[in-house]
Amino acid sequence: MGLFQRKPAADPRWEALNAEYENYRRRTVQELQTAGDRAAQQTAAEFLPLYDDLQRALAAPCSDESCRKGMELIFKNLLATFSKLKIVPMDSKGKIFNPTYHEAVSHITDPKYRKEEITEVLQVGFLMDDEVLRHAKVIVANCE
Repeated sequence: MGLFQRKPAADPRWEALNAEYENYRRRTVQELQTAGDRAAQQTAAEFLPLYDDLQRALAAPCSDESCRKGMELIFKNLLATFSKLKIVPMDSKGKIFNPTYHEAVSHITDPKYRKEEITEVLQVGFLMDDEVLRHAKVIVANCE
């Protein structure tokens, strides 16, 4: 019998070898998918400082209207690219602090806020495929 011809199903060595090969194939496919996802997340994370810089630039006063429109267009295109890659900015202000998504960098005591309410977002956090790409850096109120 040739090397690639199927042996009868009754041979337990053949069944064991076939099962081992199928398990190997499944593991390899899963590992490749995981590596691809990790590489996409690492690449996407490299563009987040660009988002921060453009957001700060747009918040600053600018007397040159054409420059401002250019920055707005670049920012809009960056957000569209993020959307295609399923990168979503977190909306954290006013939410309750969750260490899975947020990093508290400061705490304040103020009776107008609920316990552990996020009062200010210092750096926007991002999700990619429902996984945290970057934690939001926030200020939290009324922590004990």
